[in-house]
Amino acid sequence: MSLEEVNGATYGPYPLRISPEKVAEYVSATGDEPDRWLDYAPPAYAGALLFVAAPHFLVDPRVRPYTGILVHVDQSFTWHAPLAVGERITITGRVTKVRERSGRYFVTFHAEVDKEQGERMLDAISTFLMGEGGDIAERSEQPEPPVWKRELSDVPMPRPWPGIGPLPELAKSASRLDLVRYAAASGDYNPIHFDHDAACNAGLPGIVVHGLLMAAWATQSITSVAARPDSIAHAKLRFRSPLFPGIQASVAGAVRDVAGDEGDAQISVRVAANDEDLVTGVCVARLGR
Repeated sequence: MSLEEVNGATYGPYPLRISPEKVAEYVSATGDEPDRWLDYAPPAYAGALLFVAAPHFLVDPRVRPYTGILVHVDQSFTWHAPLAVGERITITGRVTKVRERSGRYFVTFHAEVDKEQGERMLDAISTFLMGEGGDIAERSEQPEPPVWKRELSDVPMPRPWPGIGPLPELAKSASRLDLVRYAAASGDYNPIHFDHDAACNAGLPGIVVHGLLMAAWATQSITSVAARPDSIAHAKLRFRSPLFPGIQASVAGAVRDVAGDEGDAQISVRVAANDEDLVTGVCVARLGR
């Protein structure tokens, strides 16, 4: 059997209502502005919508043997409409590409989020690295920090639009407890984020922070200076290195180009720790009112 057998498989559609309770839980778990995201979910809530469909793919009996290694490699989101609280939607997942390389598989998973009336709200395209698991005897472990340990973690505050140049930096960190809270808020229960042995068996030194949690931090550097609820039109992110719980990270962004006074802006984003890139990407922000 090969994971290539699921190429083209579809999961869903799954109906969902964007509830105020789940949005508030997500905002809290990602350290976002609690008073801002009441009528709309933050753009990064796209990660939670992706994981309405993705778990059905991961528990598919044809896929389950290849989840011993499960690493999020890169992610793109395209937002077509703001994520309004109370909106009734459907989420459909589809495997669009499977590539095998030295016994490991790169799987492209496309999640489509539509309004109940059929209008597209969101496209999410993920690349997962998957495989049967590593040799646990060869793992290089690091000690786990206390469950509550984290460093400074800023809540983004509204700031003026800076124009071309750097965005305000954010300090971010997550404890092991924070990772459990994020898993509950987002639906991303990959055990490498809370189970030490599972993380080591996947070739990691220990538990790591969710890639999509770091992606949410990266988008906060943009939403803090852009007032629209649909302030991000597109994001393409690469997960380059893991972040471990309790470690201080920094979030930075820079406006590279703006199309007119109220046009779209191209913004580079970066999450780093100890001078190492963890997440890098480019986003397109909407500036028009």
